Amino acid sequence: MGIADKRFHTMSQVGFVVRDLDKTVAVMREKLGVEPTYGTTPEEGREYRGEPGDFVCRMAFFRFSNIELEFIQPIAGTRSIWQDFLDSGREGLHHIRFSIDSQQGVEEDMASIGIPVYQKGMAVSKPGHQWAYFDSEPVLGFIIETFNELEKLPGEEAAPKD
Repeated sequence: MGIADKRFHTMSQVGFVVRDLDKTVAVMREKLGVEPTYGTTPEEGREYRGEPGDFVCRMAFFRFSNIELEFIQPIAGTRSIWQDFLDSGREGLHHIRFSIDSQQGVEEDMASIGIPVYQKGMAVSKPGHQWAYFDSEPVLGFIIETFNELEKLPGEEAAPKD
């Protein structure tokens, strides 16, 4: 059984990094008639390549029936996976996110196959939970993000599985 069979059951988001979030939101409104919800990176629990992080980004989330589209614009901090992406001359499709039930388990499994955590932080939409990006692009050709929204944290009722 591979990691995907064991851990990655629910793809929940496709993420994009953009230079101008307001412009992107305006195009989504005009062309698709959709309205976003917004978020900003929480200041606690931020890590970049295993070190404390100072990154901040603005995010716009567009929820469709089966998946969320996330648009991210870095706005502060010099080191982040998003700024690295823009600095490489790219803009657009950035990552695929999976909802998981064990952040620690996924981090251990990914490390065991040589794919370390690139960046992680606390969730915007679900306090106490966290997300992590893995340095999977050199190996897989794309970035994997995980969000432990299916993990039952102390004092919390179990999250429903899809």
